[in-house]
Amino acid sequence: MGWIQALTIIASLIVFISIVANLLNKRMDDMNKRIDDVNRRLDKIEEDVREIRQLFYKFFEISKKEGK
Repeated sequence: MGWIQALTIIASLIVFISIVANLLNKRMDDMNKRIDDVNRRLDKIEEDVREIRQLFYKFFEISKKEGK
């Protein structure tokens, strides 16, 4: 095998590895975006639950006062 063939094989491997790394990087970016979206949704749900809990507290306080 001549040095040209060896260089061709090395260059082909480098190109292949670069393509695979690029695809994996894009996949990781997509996954990070999805995780960020899920985190935003969970934060919104937590905020809504806090608000509902506060409304329940106010409701039950009013009910206790009226019952006395």
